[in-house]
Amino acid sequence: MTVTERMIRETDQEIGAQPQVKVLDFLLPFLAVLWKDWPKYMELANVWPQAKGFTLRGKCPHCEHDAAFGTVTEPYIEDVGTFDHRMISAAACVACNGYILAILKTVPVTSNSNKFVYDCHYPLGKPPQLVSEAIPKNVLDDFNEALRCLSVDSPNATAEMCRRALQSSCEGFGADPKLNITEQIDWMASQGTITLFLKEMARTIRLAGNRAAHPPRLITSEEADAIVQFTREYFEHVYMTRARLAKYDFSKSSQKQKP
Repeated sequence: MTVTERMIRETDQEIGAQPQVKVLDFLLPFLAVLWKDWPKYMELANVWPQAKGFTLRGKCPHCEHDAAFGTVTEPYIEDVGTFDHRMISAAACVACNGYILAILKTVPVTSNSNKFVYDCHYPLGKPPQLVSEAIPKNVLDDFNEALRCLSVDSPNATAEMCRRALQSSCEGFGADPKLNITEQIDWMASQGTITLFLKEMARTIRLAGNRAAHPPRLITSEEADAIVQFTREYFEHVYMTRARLAKYDFSKSSQKQKP
């Protein structure tokens, strides 16, 4: 026996002596940190013959549409007990082609038979990002960075990036970059660009970003969720709703919808 052969045999014996970890138990801790949250509704629609694949239906964590998910890899069958099994595969949304890790489990039908049912799923890839042609790229980039921070449970960074996105927006509307963000928000209101309600929303985003940036104060995960929602709604009003209004003209002089 050569030295190499002996090393391989010793390594195999050492590996064989180690307790075996189920593939799903190994993967879950890594998958769980990719996204902070996602739509959980899903159900099994169909299992292909000889367990060569399956189809789920439910709300997509990527595009948030109700859609079907067909497996795109050969399923891995994992034994978790004498009569219990899990079927694991990557699946793709038919609406947006986003991927999930889909997991089925067996449940008893009779004393000596069982069937597969939906167990759980985990998104694969980056968390959802806001996409809108109405929002300037630098503002959108800042806000999407806030969403990525939120997805990995970094609430302070989330609030800071929301504040940055807000300030980028103010300057994009013409606020003087030499002014501080409070003065920029006041200028936006004085110009009629934002209402008093949106001014208050902007003030809340600013204060949250300030708290996140200055220790020892902290932003909680719940507060980060709220700040992201406030920022999203603020941009919905100042950009997206305004763009939709500009698309339609119902005055008597208008003969057709604007392209």
